[in-house]
Amino acid sequence: MTSSLIAFSPEILLTACALGLICFDVLLPERKATVRWIALGSVLAAIAASGWVAMNAAALYGTHFEGALVLDAHTTFARLLFGTAGALVILASWDFYADRSVAEYFALFLFSLLGEIVIVAGTSLLMLFIGIELLAIPTYALVALLKQQEMAVEAGLKYFLLGMFASVVMLYGVSLLYGALHTVSYLQPLFVAPGTLTPAVRGLVLFGFFFLMMGVGFKITAFPFHFWSPDVYAGGSTPVIAYVSTIPKVAIMLALFRILGPAFASEWAAGRAFIAALAVLSMVYGNVVALMQDDVRRMLAYSGVANTGYMLVALAAGGEDSYAALLFFLVVYTFTNLGAFFVVLAVSGQERATLDDFGGLGRRGPSLAFAMAIFMFSLAGTPPLAGFFGKFALFRAAVVHGYWYLALIALLTTVVSVGYYLKVAQEMYGGDYALSAPGAQLARVAAPPTLRLAIALTAVATVLLGVVGVRFM
Repeated sequence: MTSSLIAFSPEILLTACALGLICFDVLLPERKATVRWIALGSVLAAIAASGWVAMNAAALYGTHFEGALVLDAHTTFARLLFGTAGALVILASWDFYADRSVAEYFALFLFSLLGEIVIVAGTSLLMLFIGIELLAIPTYALVALLKQQEMAVEAGLKYFLLGMFASVVMLYGVSLLYGALHTVSYLQPLFVAPGTLTPAVRGLVLFGFFFLMMGVGFKITAFPFHFWSPDVYAGGSTPVIAYVSTIPKVAIMLALFRILGPAFASEWAAGRAFIAALAVLSMVYGNVVALMQDDVRRMLAYSGVANTGYMLVALAAGGEDSYAALLFFLVVYTFTNLGAFFVVLAVSGQERATLDDFGGLGRRGPSLAFAMAIFMFSLAGTPPLAGFFGKFALFRAAVVHGYWYLALIALLTTVVSVGYYLKVAQEMYGGDYALSAPGAQLARVAAPPTLRLAIALTAVATVLLGVVGVRFM
């Protein structure tokens, strides 16, 4: 038990700090500014603790808490990525929650980070469900936290109701899998070779898998389970949406690769076909509908649907090389997508952001426009930025495993995506910005220093990951 407590000390630290923030706010309500520092410090301390645990892998790696959680390189990767992303979101939120609901915001945020680690470190479908709910319930509240904001409560309620429905569907799939396989643990491969099962049991396993993927598809915004995301993204608080649109998706994709295993695609043809169909539909629908959007948040929502399709290509292909490609793509997507939403936050605050709001940004906020251009071109897969190498790695893995048609569809839809990503760049550097009165000075975009720091860090990471990505060529 002692070794388990040490191994999961980062999560224990996050839990203690989340509870402590609420108590601190009750005891010292006039010290709201300190809450932000405690939240940031706890995330940075958790990152440092994760690094220390990884350096003592020989003694601490393995299963813990009676086999409920596993600590390995996969978990460490998730810890460091989620911790870094969490610190960036806190920086971006720094001045937007300075004097209102500050303790609730950061406490709920820390609890959701804890849920993401449980999702990845869990060894059974029940732990996956617990992790998803520990992640989802705080985010339901976070989306609607700014009650005075137009559409925030509606977005939170829609997210909550549809999220509960998705959880029920997923649990039904888990029950079917347990009835067929008599276990929900994936410490050993959960989806055993179909030849070892009777036809009736194979059919039950496939039904369970389909329901499981339907429930999970909601969380990762795969078509056709994405329908909640455009309205929620458009109505929720921008820092929260930056987080919700990115990190939960990454956590569940990491968990799916652990659940299915690299051999699933080669052994379960029907399951592979289902994942491939979700990938194709997500890529095509997400990119085509994004072309029609004027609201930048909604555009990024449909962009997220398309990127989910690219991630699912790796699951359909299977194999260790697909796993490595997916890990790199997830890192790239995390920094690029967060950065794009951070710029939206800088330009429009918590309000609706249209393409017109980005008009003339190259003159009103040159550094913000430059960072947004990096994010847009990276999401479009333009070399030498990280997004190009992330997509190249996924497409190459698909071709190597014989799924050239998935790579071809992904490539064609990537070309389509250039259209709407370039619309943002065109507005920033070629669009007109109407001045309020003749002779008025150009209104510059003033973003808080911490938000500018978060944007700069994500932009630098996007460029540097492009340098690292050369190894995938």
